[in-house]
Amino acid sequence: MYSIKMRASKNGRHISGAETIVEKEKIEEYAIKFIRRAFSHENGVPDFINIKIEEIKEDIKYIDHLPIKTIESKSKEEAREVAKDILKKEGIKEDIIEKAFKIVDKGGMRGASIMNLEGDRLEPDRERGVRVKCISTSEELKERILKDNLGTERTVDAIAIATKVIDLGVVAELCISDNPSYTTGYVATKKGYFRITNLKERGEPGGRVFFVDIPKEDRERLERLIRDLENRPYIVR
Repeated sequence: MYSIKMRASKNGRHISGAETIVEKEKIEEYAIKFIRRAFSHENGVPDFINIKIEEIKEDIKYIDHLPIKTIESKSKEEAREVAKDILKKEGIKEDIIEKAFKIVDKGGMRGASIMNLEGDRLEPDRERGVRVKCISTSEELKERILKDNLGTERTVDAIAIATKVIDLGVVAELCISDNPSYTTGYVATKKGYFRITNLKERGEPGGRVFFVDIPKEDRERLERLIRDLENRPYIVR
């Protein structure tokens, strides 16, 4: 099996990214698909595209996806109350949740922020953040999500990230797309993947925050988590 990763940018600003894990025979198909995706993204036309292909040498972890639930909200305010309620049930305090929303609303990060339950930001690089890599969804799961109207192509990508991070011990994830026109976001916990409509207004930025139960002094646990998020291969089914 091979990992394929695509990153596209313009003037150093991140525009789009994609990745998957496939058999050798499908490498060309997905490389072409990712290049087309890079050139058709609403964030703009890139002046730099990087495609990275590497053989996966360690064992891949196959895991069932988090249960998917869609919550329809009439407004951004209503959607954010829904998100807060889900996060509070995981023991996350309201002021910490508000701090996370400020990070997301500022936008501009290439990866995720990591915040502990005391509100400390733990990611080593606040501009880059932490990227979840070496992930893919099975073809069967992708077909089921689209056929049963459980979500969109974005859901297929996001469910892989959410399922992996929760399996690795992240308490919860808050995510809002940085695509200007896509206003649905999600909260993920061990109880499920909650798609929430209208989590932002059209044209607003987005971002991602991982809530973790790791004291800021415990660098070893943090480094292990980041290493696994970035390098441990997962296929979500």
